[in-house]
Amino acid sequence: MANTVPTLIPAPKQMRYHGTLSLDKSRTVIVEAEERAAPVTQTASRQLTAWLSNNWSGKVAAPDFDAKGHANAEGERTYRIWLSETTVEREAATAPKTAAGTELSTESERYSLVSGDTEIRITGSPRGIMHGVQTLIQLLQVGTSQELLSMPLVEIEDEPDLAVRGIFAECFWGSDMMKLDDWKAMVDELVAFKLNTLVVGIYGCWPNRYPTDANSSSEFLFAPVLDHEELMPDRQIQYFDPISKQTATRTYRPALYEDDGLGKLIAYAVERGIRVAPQFNGPGHSLLLPRLYPAISAVNERGEAIGSGYSLTHPDTFPMLKRILKRVIDRYMLPYGQTWFHIGMDEISRWCKTDLQKHSPRELLELYLVEIGRYVLDNGMEKVIVWHDMADSLTGFDESFEAVLERNGLAGKVVIQWWNYTMPVFPVKAVRGAEGWAAPSTGWLPGMFYQDNVDNIENMINEGVEHAFRGAVAYALYSPSYRRNTACLAEKSWNTRKRDIADYDRQYAGWIVTDETERWAKGMGAMRRLFEYSSTFVLLLEIGVFSGNSDSSRPYPARIIRSVLATDGTHKAFRVTRTLARNALLAFERGSPAAGKKYELEVIRFECRRVIGLIDALLGLVDAVRAYERIAGGPVAGRSGLGAVGERLEQDLEAFDGLLAEMQAVLPAYMVYVGWREYKFLREAIRAQAEQLGHLAGDRAVLSGEVCLPPPVVWKAHCQQDIKN
Repeated sequence: MANTVPTLIPAPKQMRYHGTLSLDKSRTVIVEAEERAAPVTQTASRQLTAWLSNNWSGKVAAPDFDAKGHANAEGERTYRIWLSETTVEREAATAPKTAAGTELSTESERYSLVSGDTEIRITGSPRGIMHGVQTLIQLLQVGTSQELLSMPLVEIEDEPDLAVRGIFAECFWGSDMMKLDDWKAMVDELVAFKLNTLVVGIYGCWPNRYPTDANSSSEFLFAPVLDHEELMPDRQIQYFDPISKQTATRTYRPALYEDDGLGKLIAYAVERGIRVAPQFNGPGHSLLLPRLYPAISAVNERGEAIGSGYSLTHPDTFPMLKRILKRVIDRYMLPYGQTWFHIGMDEISRWCKTDLQKHSPRELLELYLVEIGRYVLDNGMEKVIVWHDMADSLTGFDESFEAVLERNGLAGKVVIQWWNYTMPVFPVKAVRGAEGWAAPSTGWLPGMFYQDNVDNIENMINEGVEHAFRGAVAYALYSPSYRRNTACLAEKSWNTRKRDIADYDRQYAGWIVTDETERWAKGMGAMRRLFEYSSTFVLLLEIGVFSGNSDSSRPYPARIIRSVLATDGTHKAFRVTRTLARNALLAFERGSPAAGKKYELEVIRFECRRVIGLIDALLGLVDAVRAYERIAGGPVAGRSGLGAVGERLEQDLEAFDGLLAEMQAVLPAYMVYVGWREYKFLREAIRAQAEQLGHLAGDRAVLSGEVCLPPPVVWKAHCQQDIKN
C-alpha cells in the first residue's frame, strides 16, 4: 500500500487517506448506478468507465442505461463502484422539467466518497456524484498502470464554498478558431476541476489592431441570429508560417456558428452538470450590428452614423435587439433548460449624440438594462448578468439604482459581475437586489505570452467573499496552457479561505511533479514575478502588436525600437526580464511529471523559453540598428563591419523562427495562428533589416564611401493598422 497522501485540486474539505489497494487484471471492476439515474450521473458513470478502460487492462463492467440494464459480474473477484443518488436529489433531478428547466444552482454539490477492500460508494446529487467521480479519477491516477489498478482507501466528505464557479470564455481572436472538439475539451477541463458554470461570449467587437486588408475586423459573432444571416462573411487571419517560411492566410468560420455548434456545445456541457449562459454584449463592444444596420447606430453631432454603439431612442433599435436575443433564447437556451443570460453593458465609450439631447448617460444605461433585462426575463430567463464597470461609474450602485431594480421587477434577478484582472484589486460592494460575482482572470493573452494570475484570483475572490458574493466566474481567453490559473480558480472558489500564494505554489507543484516539488514551487514564485500584471507584463505586451498603435507617425515596430534605443534603462529592463525568465527556467530543469501531467511541465518550461526568445529577437534587432547607425555616423573604414552585424541578425532571425516553430508543438492550434500573426511584424522587421545589411555589406560603392548609407529600413512601417475607436 502507498501511504503518501496524493495532492488533489480542489482539495476535499475532509479526507482520511489510508493508502491504496492494488487490483490486478484477474479482478473485475463493476460501475453501478440506479436504472433511473439522472443524465449527469449517467455521464459520470460513462466517464469513469472510459477512464478505467483506457488506463487499466483489466475487465470493467458498467450499466447500459439505454437498455435499462445493470452491469452483471458476480463472484469473489469483483470490485464495485456505486454511484448512489440521494433520494431527494434524485427526485429533483428526474422531475419533469418546466419550460425554464431545472434550476441547477439550487442543487447541492455535496458528495461523499467512501472506499474499502471490496467497494467504493460515491453518494450525492447528480452534480455531487460528478464531482466525486473527478476526485476518484485524480486518486486513481496515482500508481495506476495497465497491469495494476490502484484503488484508494479513503473517506471523503466534500462540498464547495461558492455556489457559482467557472469561466467566461471570450469571443476573440483564437477562440473564433476553436473547433467543437476544442470547446468540448474546455468543458472537460471545467468538469475535472469541479467548476459548474460556463459563460460563452457569442457577440463582441473591439477596435482593429491588425491590418484589415489581410485580417478580418475584430468583430465576433458565434451564433447565426442576425436578421440576415448571410451578412456574416468568412473570417481570415494572416500570419507567418515558420515551417514553410511563407506568409499564409487562413479562412474559416467559427465552429460555434456553423452546423448548430453552439447548441452542441451547450448540450455537451449540460450533460456534464455545467450551466451555460451566453453573453451578447452591448451597447459597448458593438461594431458589427451598427455597421450592418446603420439605422440603429449611434450618431455624431452631425447626425452621421458612427458604426459603433446604438441609438437607444431610435424606434428600430430595441425591436431589432429583442428579435436577436429571442432567437438565442429559443434556439440555444430553453431547449436545454438554461435560464441565465449575460447582456454585457461594459466599456461604453461612445453614446449617441441625439440620445444625449434627451437623456443623461446614466438614464441611457438604466434604459438599456430595463428594456433588455426585462425582455429576457419575460422570455423564460431567470438571471440577467451584467458587468459592473459602467453601472458603477455612472450610478455608484446608489439607492436610486436599487430602486430601478425594484420598480422594474429586476431585484433578485440581476447578477453584477465585478471584473478586475490586475493587481492590486479594487474594492467591490454588495448591491441590494443584485447577486454578486467576482471576475478575476485565468488569462487572456495565450497567443502572446504566459500570464500568472494566481494573485489576482486569490485577492478578487477574497474581496467577493467579504461581500457575500455567491460566485467566481473568471474572464478567459481559454487555452489549456493556462491550466495553472484555471486550477487556482477551482481551488480558491471551492475552498475560499485566505492563504499565502506560496501555499498554492506548493499544492500545484505537488499536483504536477512527483519529485523536486519544493524546487518547482520556488520556480513558480519566480514565474509569478515574471508573468503577473507588473512592469514586466507591460514590457512583454509591447513586443507584439496587441496593444494597438493609433499614432501613424510611430508605426509598429519602429515605436518600440526607438523606445529601447532612447534610453539604456529600457534596454536594461528587457535584459532583467530575460534574466528572470532564465532563472525561473533553471528551477524547472529537473522534475518528473505526475500521471497525466506531462503537458503542464512542457508549458511551464516553454513559456520561460518563449520570453527569452522574444526578448533575444527584439534586442538583437535593436542592437543591430544601434550598430548600423554608429557605423553610418562614423568613419568610412567602419563600414566593413556591416557584414558582421548582418550575420548576427540573420542568426537571431533563425533562432526566432525556431521559437515560432516550437509554439506549434506546445500551444493549441487556434492559439498558434494568433501567436504567429502577433509576431509576424517583428519578424518581418528583423528580416528586412538583415537583408538591408547584407545588401549594403556587398556594395562596393557603400564600402568605399562613394554613397551615403540610407536610414535603417526598420524605420519604415511594417504594420499599417486600421484603428477605430
